[in-house]
Amino acid sequence: MNIIDEIKKSFSSIPQVEGPIPVTETSYPFCAMKHSRVPLDVADYHYIEEEYFISGHANVYDTDQNDDAKLYKAGLPYKTRLIVRKPSDAAKFSGIVYVDILNATQGYDIEDLWHRIYLWCMENGHGYVGVTSKPINVQSLKNFDYDRYKTLNWSSGEPVTMPPISNSATLPGTEEGLIWDILGQTGHMLKTNASGKAFEGYQVRYVYLAGQSQSGAYLNTFIGYFDGAAKLSNGEGIYDGYMNIVGSLVQRSIRQNDQIGPLRLTKRNIHPSTMPYICLSSEADLTLFKLFVDGELLDMKVRNSDTETDKCRYYEIPCSPHTDIICPVLTDIEDIRKMNGKIPNLDPKLLEHINDMHVEYYICGLLWKLHRWAAYGETPEEFPVLTRRNHALVKDRWGNTEGGLRTPYVDVPIASYIACNPDDPEGICGKMEYFTREQFSSIYGTTQKYMELFSTYTDRQVREHWISRTDGEKMKAWSRQAVNRLR
Repeated sequence: MNIIDEIKKSFSSIPQVEGPIPVTETSYPFCAMKHSRVPLDVADYHYIEEEYFISGHANVYDTDQNDDAKLYKAGLPYKTRLIVRKPSDAAKFSGIVYVDILNATQGYDIEDLWHRIYLWCMENGHGYVGVTSKPINVQSLKNFDYDRYKTLNWSSGEPVTMPPISNSATLPGTEEGLIWDILGQTGHMLKTNASGKAFEGYQVRYVYLAGQSQSGAYLNTFIGYFDGAAKLSNGEGIYDGYMNIVGSLVQRSIRQNDQIGPLRLTKRNIHPSTMPYICLSSEADLTLFKLFVDGELLDMKVRNSDTETDKCRYYEIPCSPHTDIICPVLTDIEDIRKMNGKIPNLDPKLLEHINDMHVEYYICGLLWKLHRWAAYGETPEEFPVLTRRNHALVKDRWGNTEGGLRTPYVDVPIASYIACNPDDPEGICGKMEYFTREQFSSIYGTTQKYMELFSTYTDRQVREHWISRTDGEKMKAWSRQAVNRLR
């Protein structure tokens, strides 16, 4: 059996589904919305939140001399968890499920996709599935609630020969490389409506795979080595498309690195995707990922294409931060403490002038365009990347970057933006400084004129489906409040 057939066989193996796992006053899922920083009851939006465990057998792969996948270990048992959110009324379900590779950079599950799209997702009746994606996250879940998560397993099948090292990127005796078959099997399970109680009675028609930041590196690795094998028996894709959020230029190793140490990524070895693939880079990524990879990311090129064997659209958003550290549905600090996790940096000095550009609205718009591309062949428009000159980004007179997928934040500006705050040790949040009233008056003359220009620009992007109508109204509300912050 060749490697493609071997991968297809493993991907088609439907995992066993256990759940929903009971919720009590003392035992609930990590990432539960009722336990976010600002508690959210999804029932208020006519949604259900459930947790499931899935178990099965997964291969581990390595790469050969041609950088193609090869079998390394076969059939290791695994058990991981899924967070599922869906409309409480199956008749209100859109038929679309977004699968999120949960981010492991902090050593515990972070639902980066959900944090970006949760209101839009529930407004439109979409399904969401978050997949725990790394052994160190499983260990954190056991720290959080051992009785709930004690059966989860990402073992390598080999004895532990050295003790775990605190804050390591890998855990001895485990295998991160199980993730590829787990993703393939999860997608196959959802796409064929074989997911048992998780989506019983719901007609799943489209399944999309997404990852942000480190999970974006996972997504690139999955596409690079497994997209060609991620097919149903009828030739359709297990996933109808992919969305990479602020991790478009990096990838990770195909199996666990035997050397315990800090996280290392590599520059993406760009492989074509047979399914529609939208890649997004925030401006901050071009600086942030220098901490994890060798080489100049500004020189990388992701080619736009729309052929049978290569479907890609790549976008860069000027002045945009890597992520949103003040999203209200991020995990509550006390739950992070319960698992001995790394507490996020919420220094008031960072929050005082934090870059509040709402990139999530454009992520939702791009997910809409991804679906139109996959379902109806409507290829998204192209935009140039951020403007480079002499290996540096070109700035306008306000210090805002030129080029890229434009937004009213930078084309009808009221502030100067920094995408990657030099005062932030982690580099994930940005900074902004509102104009003085004199600067504002010199550009717009009156507040009414500014509002008109911002509103007109936003309405055009709504018509072009870069943002939803609901999010467009939120942006215009932001602009009305922003004029009160002029210096």
